[in-house]
Amino acid sequence: MNRHTMIDILAGGDRATAVNNSRLNCTKPQPTDHNSLNLYSEAFKIPFMPDLLQITNTKKDDVDVVCLAGRLDTNTSVTANTRLNELIVSGSQRILLNLSNLDYISSSGLRVLLVTLRKLRKNRGDLKLACLKPMVKEIVHLAGFDRIFMLYGSEEEALSSFVRIELDEKETRIMDVIASTIAIEEDRRRTEESLCQSEKLYRAIFENTGTAMAIVDEDMTIFLVNEHFGKMVGYKKEELEEVKNLLSFVVRDDLGKVTEYHDLIGQNPADSPKHYEFRLKDREGKIKDIYMIQDIIPGTPRRVNSLIDITELRKIEEDLRHELTRKREFIVLASHELRTPLQPLIMFLQILTEDSGSFGMNEEALTMLKKCQQYVGREQEMVELVIKLSEMGGSPEEVLSQVQPNPRKISPEELIRSHITIIRYSSKLELAIDIPKELVITTDSEYFYMIFESLVFYLISRSPVPAKIAITYRANGKNAEFAITNPAVHIPPEIIPDVFTPFQVGNESKLLEKYGAIGMSLPVAKKMAELLGGTITIASDPGIGTTFILSLPEE
Repeated sequence: MNRHTMIDILAGGDRATAVNNSRLNCTKPQPTDHNSLNLYSEAFKIPFMPDLLQITNTKKDDVDVVCLAGRLDTNTSVTANTRLNELIVSGSQRILLNLSNLDYISSSGLRVLLVTLRKLRKNRGDLKLACLKPMVKEIVHLAGFDRIFMLYGSEEEALSSFVRIELDEKETRIMDVIASTIAIEEDRRRTEESLCQSEKLYRAIFENTGTAMAIVDEDMTIFLVNEHFGKMVGYKKEELEEVKNLLSFVVRDDLGKVTEYHDLIGQNPADSPKHYEFRLKDREGKIKDIYMIQDIIPGTPRRVNSLIDITELRKIEEDLRHELTRKREFIVLASHELRTPLQPLIMFLQILTEDSGSFGMNEEALTMLKKCQQYVGREQEMVELVIKLSEMGGSPEEVLSQVQPNPRKISPEELIRSHITIIRYSSKLELAIDIPKELVITTDSEYFYMIFESLVFYLISRSPVPAKIAITYRANGKNAEFAITNPAVHIPPEIIPDVFTPFQVGNESKLLEKYGAIGMSLPVAKKMAELLGGTITIASDPGIGTTFILSLPEE
């Protein structure tokens, strides 16, 4: 092999590299099977064949004849290399590759041939190629391998051509350089294919994230958008990517805000705010409330923006504000209506109790009036609490939690019976109490009675007259459980979850007209029970009635 031949071999290797460089790009979709087709498959329009490589070998004189059928590519080159290497290790020095049934060879396959040839020539052997199909022969020619290998039209011609060849050191180095060049080229090709697949993956995520996405340049010119962004602003993707700037969709009053946040993220990505809201105007002039999430793409001046349409959410919030305002106005109106008749009643009771002798009242009547005065005062406190609640804009629980209980030892049976007269007079109630007289618990007496009053009133308001209510007791560990039952009341299952929700009064107009109910007694009662360390539960069945169970710690 002379100097010119060496140069031609290296030139052939460069020519193959040039073909690789001209064909490898990401502009056209690449197949995903078998780590993508080789560049030559695309160059010569060779159909993609997923068949595996079949290898058979026979011995003719001192030559191993190896027949390859199918495809010698990235997926099968390891198998071919292993089989050929086994022949060399077993002592074979002459190998003839019959390629009459080989449909395709890639750069990985060419490298296998070159490595095999180098091993054989180190052992004074040789490798010949015979019966190449036109497409395979053209690939070998484009790669410059027809200057390295002897190509024969028939197996007999190749067998008769074998002679012993001994490479000198310089030729061996050239063979090593060529083998290394092919290996590097193959690694580069695989890297580019991997990058292509990664780009496809991220584009798929970008398109199918479910959110409007836009990548913009430093001057906010749109570089890339997905279909969701196009639908949000009313333009096609092609129109947006060619001529539009993100600022053209921003409402004029919000231009300063959007520009400021865009500049800040470019100046200091780590500490700049990445979430903000602005108003967007679409192609038809409709204004939309947008929640923007932005970040800078590392190593570039470009920003990736995620836009979420929160127009409906803002409308719901506005409706909710109107609803809360309406309820507060209703509470204030109801509270003032309750407070107005209480004022003269409080004044008359005060006159009667402070000067009972002038009106000829005995001790029993005076005691009854003082009880009335006490309950009217409690009612006035509740009305003031409701007014305070409406002014604060908070829930009954928020206001009530500011009023801490004052626990002391009480007799539940005595406390409830001491109020029977007032309850019976105001509600036409038939009340049965089954609580041990000796039972004593430590709790706040005012809270305890107000809880009972709320639960009893709830059952009275939904019951025929007279309301028949039974109050029973049972011990449950360290807790005292009080059951308040009305067999004539049934609460539908779908209403039970809202019984302790503020402002839920069921048939609002009927109950408000008849009893002045505004849907706060049970939520307040439940919070009072919790402040006392207890709970309230409810059970309702058409055949049994409705039962509230108040569970309080005995200590």
